[in-house]
Amino acid sequence: MRILSAHQPVYLPGLILFHKIALSDVFVLLPDVQFQRHSWQQRNRVRNGKEAIFLSVPVRKSGDLGRTIRQTEIAGEPWRKKHLTTLKQVYGKRPFFDVYFPAIEALIEADYANLSDLNCALIRHFCEVLELDAEIMDSAALSHEGESQDRLISLCQAAGANSYISNVGAASYVDEAGFSSQGVTHYWQAFRPPEYAQGKAFLPSLSIVDALFNLGPDTARLVRSCGEMTRDLSAAQAALSG
Repeated sequence: MRILSAHQPVYLPGLILFHKIALSDVFVLLPDVQFQRHSWQQRNRVRNGKEAIFLSVPVRKSGDLGRTIRQTEIAGEPWRKKHLTTLKQVYGKRPFFDVYFPAIEALIEADYANLSDLNCALIRHFCEVLELDAEIMDSAALSHEGESQDRLISLCQAAGANSYISNVGAASYVDEAGFSSQGVTHYWQAFRPPEYAQGKAFLPSLSIVDALFNLGPDTARLVRSCGEMTRDLSAAQAALSG
């Protein structure tokens, strides 16, 4: 069995994305999907005291309609300093901050042609830190066609994968019989949101940086242990809802 999953490149993703990658042999980044303003594509959550706040990457406002993440340019506002200062203030005293922050700082401070390049660079870095074995590919590197599910099936065929993993958010449009008819077995990601030591009252659904700064190398074990894949959609939904 060769398992493929795919996802649009999002900013500073949470544990759920890296858990899906951990289940996969091939992970395909989809930077040519449509950009959605104020989505996870340009922001994510970190701790700020007792609450969670968003760190958002500003983008140029012209040409929103129909542009892809790869076509979305980062605005020239001083967001980098704000994000890095926030991370230092919030996590500077956490046990593994000094281990992981310098590389994250360098990636955020680098120049990128577009939002996708920033997000992909961070995702690839975190996959290396977590020692995930999946082959990370850009969809542009694979010959594929179609839209939505047809595109995913085409990507599986191009990558030599016979299995595909979706998260439960795709339940409204996934046709499992359609996958099967093309020789691809469909699975659901049964992700169980974990609790871990944050030094304060636990806040769920934060960026991967929160776990890394708090847990260090144990984050890799956490990512691998918080679920499995299943053919049973109801089981996957129950896992996510706790």
